[in-house]
Amino acid sequence: MRIGELLLERRALRQSELALALEEQARSGRRLCSLLISRGAIEFDDGARALGDLKGVPCALAKHLANRDPAVASLIPAELGRASGALPIGRTTGGALIVAVRDPAPGLLATLQAASESEVMMVITPATRLEHLIAASYGASPDEFDIEIDSAVDLSPMPPEPPGPDILDPDSIRLALSDLDDERVAKDPNAASASGPHIRIRSTLPPVAPTIAATRMSLANATSREAATDLAMAFVAGRWMSALVVAVRQTSAIGYRGHGIDGVTELELPLDVPSTIQRVVTTKQLSTSVLSSIAQDRLVRALRMPSTIAAAPVLVATQVVAVIATGDSIHGIADTAAPGELGLLAIALGEAYDRIRRG
Repeated sequence: MRIGELLLERRALRQSELALALEEQARSGRRLCSLLISRGAIEFDDGARALGDLKGVPCALAKHLANRDPAVASLIPAELGRASGALPIGRTTGGALIVAVRDPAPGLLATLQAASESEVMMVITPATRLEHLIAASYGASPDEFDIEIDSAVDLSPMPPEPPGPDILDPDSIRLALSDLDDERVAKDPNAASASGPHIRIRSTLPPVAPTIAATRMSLANATSREAATDLAMAFVAGRWMSALVVAVRQTSAIGYRGHGIDGVTELELPLDVPSTIQRVVTTKQLSTSVLSSIAQDRLVRALRMPSTIAAAPVLVATQVVAVIATGDSIHGIADTAAPGELGLLAIALGEAYDRIRRG
């Protein structure tokens, strides 16, 4: 059975959406599961579970990628991670390295074990988000985000979602993962099914979102663009339901970071068509929603249909190198402080980028 057929069988996908995705796959050669996720035809976790069943291995869901341990990424060479589509995300109590992959081939397992000098447990996850995180951990290619400063702004890990219990293998996985217990991953005694034990990640992420004052202070001391972007997105994740950061090129704005949304790196907004992003780039000032256009509608869909959109420019010297766009505040429409804090965040991030650029 193929991934599309399995998703149809589970009623996670409509036949019409599958047909459209197959047509696009024939043109682009992209992976079908990633295409379906980027088109909004299926949820990321539905795709991950289906891949796990097809390959007979456990899967990593969206929250597990967000709550991964960034420190273990260095346990395999960056070249291997980029070339093979692999990213370590944690360890088991027995010392095995848990590695998220897009293709859990036996040959890859042997290569990872040799490179890490450790036992490895591979978990599958859709390529669409994994490749974003691999670029964040090991560095993107030089031409991936050309924003015309000394070097491209680095991709950074997706902001963490609020921690909570969740399974590491799909509901229908036919494996018992008793060896996956550790300080980050533990069995959930209250969740089990006929297909085997559920596993949940115990997050070490801080439960309290940073304030804008603390974030600005931290940005003033950031030592790399990656660290500065991490700090900014940590604040965004605790402040808005959805958010998007785009890198600005001459004729378009390219998505390179998102919170609460999927398919970020596949988003491209033309700058010759009216949109909130276009207005921000043109005026170099914070702006809110504008009238509907093709570009604006695309932005609204990317931010998961918020009731309002606000966006602010990230300036390096006098050049807009990026724009932060946000959807609804987590505190609701009565939150009048959100636009002001967005503006302060964008200013602080631009100052951090400029300081780091100048060394």
